[in-house]
Amino acid sequence: MGFNNKRTEFLSVQALRALAAVLVMCFHFRDYLNHSFSGVGDLLFLNGDIGVDLFFLISGFIIYYITQNDNNGVKSAKDFFIKRFCRVFPTYFVITLLVAGNSIESWIETAKSLAFIPLYTSQPAPWFGQAKLFVGWTLNYEFIFYTIFTLCMLFRKNKVVIFSSFIIAAVLIPAFMHEKALSAYNNYGYSSYLSTITNSLMLEFLIGIFTAYLVINRKISYGKKTSLLIIIASFVLFVSVVISHISRLGGIGYILSSFMILFSLTNHESMYSINIPKPIIFTGKISFSLYLVHFRANSLVRKAVKFHSYTPSYMGLVLFSCIVVLSFVLAVISYHLLEKKLSSKVRSYLLKKI
Repeated sequence: MGFNNKRTEFLSVQALRALAAVLVMCFHFRDYLNHSFSGVGDLLFLNGDIGVDLFFLISGFIIYYITQNDNNGVKSAKDFFIKRFCRVFPTYFVITLLVAGNSIESWIETAKSLAFIPLYTSQPAPWFGQAKLFVGWTLNYEFIFYTIFTLCMLFRKNKVVIFSSFIIAAVLIPAFMHEKALSAYNNYGYSSYLSTITNSLMLEFLIGIFTAYLVINRKISYGKKTSLLIIIASFVLFVSVVISHISRLGGIGYILSSFMILFSLTNHESMYSINIPKPIIFTGKISFSLYLVHFRANSLVRKAVKFHSYTPSYMGLVLFSCIVVLSFVLAVISYHLLEKKLSSKVRSYLLKKI
């Protein structure tokens, strides 16, 4: 069953969401594996932050996919922003409040994070001081992407061209002015949202859009056997980049391998059938919650079990396993209570009232 113009779900995208979330989670928990098996955690997951790049490409892909025929100007822009905002904010809001703290400074940081403002732009890019909920720094980029794309939707059929032109200019001009090569680690000293807009990570959303353009418009077609070989080659490239440690966040290796695995799978699915195990699809569905709650799971386990350099080696694997399982449990709860129920109610309310 090939791709058609009806908005059916890309199963391969859900599978890649699952992959991205699990990689980021294991990246953060790799020290537990290192404790039990010296160097294994780093070997397997030191480059697990490639999941962030993959997430950004997926976001660009999805946005092109769901808006390709939405050309009603203000109405399309309004509905798009409400739906994307409600996809992210209610769940992020609740989970961030769980780590808000008690001090005035802590609540100021929480407020900035919930407004998707980088905490401290004087600190290293692309994190800029991260967010109150550690992984929330990536949502700063997502929010900027959604906001700029919303404004570009006012240009109807020209939205992608306008968006692409703006992002390219916003990223290239500061690099040229400061005489720096493009890098996600460039900090130009800009404040607030401008530090995010001018970071080269924004180009990854554009690459995701380009990938969707190729796939949905059938720009590159080939036989089924060739397609399967390309998928295998893409996975080999992706795994090689992860375990060889030759690239880093926002680097060419991360971007190229993420592009290839996204393109090869979605292009195959658009032309032929694809079967993905249900547990992987479900993990893809809860991937946003998994991404947000896994640090909380780590905190809960660490409060119950003290972990030191002199802790018996077997405890590293035990703690890793316990935290991963708890992360999935919390993610399932968050998915059903926050993503499916709370977010849906907020979205329905806003779409009716605005």
